[in-house]
Amino acid sequence: MINPRKGRVFYGWWIVLAAFLALTFTSMTGGYGFSVFYKRLVDYFGWSRTELAGAISLSRLEAGFLGGVEGFLVDRFGPTTIILIGVILSSLGLLLLSTINSLLGFYLIFILLVTVGRSLSAMIAIDTTVANWFIKRRGTAFGLLRTAVAVGAAGVIAVSWFIDEFGWRSAFVGTAVGTFLIGVPTALVMKRRPEDYGLLPDGANPEVVETGKATSLSTSYPPTDSSDLEAVIKSDDIGMTAMEALRSSSFWTLSFGFAIRLMVTGAATLHAIPLVEDLGYSKATAATVLGSMGMVSIVGRLGGGLLNDAFGTKPVAVGSVCVLAVSCIVIAFAETITSVVLFVVLYAPSYGCSAATMPAIKGDYFGRRAYGSILGLSGMVQMAGSMLGPVFAAYVFDSFGSYRIAFITFATLLLISAALFSSLKKPRYRER
Repeated sequence: MINPRKGRVFYGWWIVLAAFLALTFTSMTGGYGFSVFYKRLVDYFGWSRTELAGAISLSRLEAGFLGGVEGFLVDRFGPTTIILIGVILSSLGLLLLSTINSLLGFYLIFILLVTVGRSLSAMIAIDTTVANWFIKRRGTAFGLLRTAVAVGAAGVIAVSWFIDEFGWRSAFVGTAVGTFLIGVPTALVMKRRPEDYGLLPDGANPEVVETGKATSLSTSYPPTDSSDLEAVIKSDDIGMTAMEALRSSSFWTLSFGFAIRLMVTGAATLHAIPLVEDLGYSKATAATVLGSMGMVSIVGRLGGGLLNDAFGTKPVAVGSVCVLAVSCIVIAFAETITSVVLFVVLYAPSYGCSAATMPAIKGDYFGRRAYGSILGLSGMVQMAGSMLGPVFAAYVFDSFGSYRIAFITFATLLLISAALFSSLKKPRYRER
């Protein structure tokens, strides 16, 4: 186990690396990858897309409510314990999914075990840890971390091949084993705060922010005097309490703005493969399109992280959702693979950019004091979007035989999201 106080590399980057590996696998088999399972389950059991998408939406509703509790748990007990519990639950649930023979069985196992486990072991716990270890380089850290989701998307092609060769039941078993083997070491690497180990965020020399000016402490680094760390902990950077955040307009503006973004991206990820197959292309082509969405989004994830650090998170948030809106218009009227490619070129970078911006901007506006709790509470608002998006798109398809109306609606909502982000005031817990 790496000692946070030893080594030339700042320990926060080891946290990013461990989280990167875990999120890559989760994206490959769960986020993007579940789109493959989704279509195969519909074909195997004869369920309607709305019936199965309902389980996805309910799971996101549950994850949203869990986020509010999970954030407090991570702030209170630290990430390691919470992630370990989540890994065990999700591994067990995925193993049991390989045995299902009914829609009810899928709903119960997916919602009660897989969703709870993934919620506890994924974004809130990991994002809170990364936000606590970085401030000035937070955008870059989250950009790298969100790149994992894109790298995992490239693995969707392998998931599709595995399911075609060995069946979806064997694929669920393999996913369960992989989740456990990768998740446990990841949990052990996660550490709550750098101050607990005599370090400071970003691996920089101790600085205290007083009345908007950075004042260097007259100590060596890492700091050994507890009074120096006490000064840092009491500095303006440390942030709002959860109640202070709830009383701020920024909390609701960001939450509703990203709820719209999650509505769109959740629907696009789940329905990408069915949409391409409905245009008459093969399963392999559809999986390639979904995988390319993830790979192309790397440009936005890495670029978005750098842009966030260079220009601030607010303008990046506005620009990314505007480009997402344009991409929705393109896919709404797509009839050929050329239109699908254009959609990917527009959608993927802007999707990746907004993914990197979403956790970073909350750190800028709320600080580190109760980041996990605030992130969880915000997730409870955002879950409305992530819940409604997939089932709305499925309902539109089942009713009209096309996704066109759904994506035109999404484009309109994204412009509202851009207007919300534009209304934000200057962030309090970041110089830029």
